[in-house]
Amino acid sequence: MKTMWVAGSYKHSCAHQQGFSLLEMMIVIMVIGILYALAGSMLNLSMSDPLNEEVTRLRERVLMAQDESIVRSQALALGFGETGYAFFAQNDQLQWEALDKDGLLKAHAWNGGYEQVLYLQGQAVSLPDNDNIRPQVFILPTGEMMPFEWHLRDNTQREQIVMFDNVGREVARAAEAN
Repeated sequence: MKTMWVAGSYKHSCAHQQGFSLLEMMIVIMVIGILYALAGSMLNLSMSDPLNEEVTRLRERVLMAQDESIVRSQALALGFGETGYAFFAQNDQLQWEALDKDGLLKAHAWNGGYEQVLYLQGQAVSLPDNDNIRPQVFILPTGEMMPFEWHLRDNTQREQIVMFDNVGREVARAAEAN
């Protein structure tokens, strides 16, 4: 039997070693855990829901426009088109201009084939093409806004809805209908 000195005065016998040491097992478990975490995060990224992302993006941008309207003490507006939407502000001549230079409130066109319906005062509104978007929902400097209901449906007929009341509160979270 051959004896080996390891880490000071501890004797380690090489002839009777069976199985794995605790340190080896902990390293293997740690590597498996890291790989599992990486695989889980990659799977989560690949399974994002584009319909939900579009609805969430509009909801957050409307809330941000309300805040901006209060901070600026300026009326803002939101207009919808066939494939997107844009935010507007009034210029010195009280004409509505698209906020194209504003990084957060610039016009947005969604990726993919979505069908949308905008309801103002309970009536469906016909939407222009994206080149002719005009203000439809007005946001006052107090944060109050014209109530609206917006439905977005994808190719699989899943639908999500965003509704805001006249005080500027969201009435219902995006509800998925089948």
